Amino acid sequence: QGKSARAIMSALHVSALTHRHTTSTCHRRHMHGPSFHPSQRSISPSGFSRRSRGLGPSSRHSRVSCQAFSWRSIFLGASSAEAEETSSASKEKWAREEAAREQYNATMKAAMSNPFEYQPEIGLYYTEITPGMLVGTQIKSPEDVDRLVDFEGMTSVLNMQQDKDIEYWGVDLKPVIQRCKERGVQYIRVPAVDFSGDSLRGVSAKAAAALEYCMRGDFETSDGQDGSDAGPPPPGTCYCHCTAGLGRSPGAVIAWMYWFGDFGRLDDAYDFLTFKRPCGPKKEAIRAATWDLLGRPMENGEPWRPSHDNNDDNNSQEDPTPPPNAGVELTEEEKQVIRDAIFKKYPVSSIMAGQPPRAWNVFFDWLRGR
Repeated sequence: QGKSARAIMSALHVSALTHRHTTSTCHRRHMHGPSFHPSQRSISPSGFSRRSRGLGPSSRHSRVSCQAFSWRSIFLGASSAEAEETSSASKEKWAREEAAREQYNATMKAAMSNPFEYQPEIGLYYTEITPGMLVGTQIKSPEDVDRLVDFEGMTSVLNMQQDKDIEYWGVDLKPVIQRCKERGVQYIRVPAVDFSGDSLRGVSAKAAAALEYCMRGDFETSDGQDGSDAGPPPPGTCYCHCTAGLGRSPGAVIAWMYWFGDFGRLDDAYDFLTFKRPCGPKKEAIRAATWDLLGRPMENGEPWRPSHDNNDDNNSQEDPTPPPNAGVELTEEEKQVIRDAIFKKYPVSSIMAGQPPRAWNVFFDWLRGR
């Protein structure tokens, strides 16, 4: 009964929440030049993909006054086959997931000091932040990959979960990665500790580099060392996720928009994302990461560099707190310093080291096997 109820709720979510909202934004035009046209896909209740453009008047709820385009948040619930499962095994699995969800949300509320909750029973929930950039919940199955490719044209994934997060939710990552390869999706992992501002601070630069390469669509030759514009993004979509899509992944996307976009103030980039997807990433971590990349001098005159990438749960070393106004606003010259520092430390070869091979290699593997 619980499974059937969730299936009904999922169907209602799909029909009720795939509508478009119009809001004002000063991005994607800023992210990849004035030639970009803010066109995007949306999903109809019947499941077919259609093109839409929101070029009408700005919403009265807008926080950033600039060009308008439509956006939406989407629930993709369980499939009909999943909804029909009523066996005792599925009920036991549901009970375990319910207990895991309650514990996770209690931990998140205590650590993040916000009212947001993760609801895994409703399936995928994601928001298009800028055309081609989605932030959402974890991908748990090959079917989730299929839905994102079919509905959104997903071409790359950035997963910010640690191994223990994936194990906690009982997700088998191997078939997910395999399906990504089969569907032509580049899969990248940049793990960060959940609920940790220090960890987000340490990995933001690497995550932002990965997101930039995903949007450029070049994972082999474009290291961006010369700072040149690689042109408009390919007609694909990057799906950035952690577990709930409420902390690590939106934080990384905010950092990417702030450093690689045209937002001059961190508050503007932060408000832009959280207005579209209500969440509570640690803003101070992004500010501190900005200060780190700029190499601000310490009291002894030496430039500060982060001591570690903060992907270690047991690392008790605390990074120095930046001055009150450091990193809250950037000039174009400072942005270029940050980009140069990111590209130098995290070239494409560094990001792709240890990642699954490019999707098109599957075709050549097939040819070799003939």
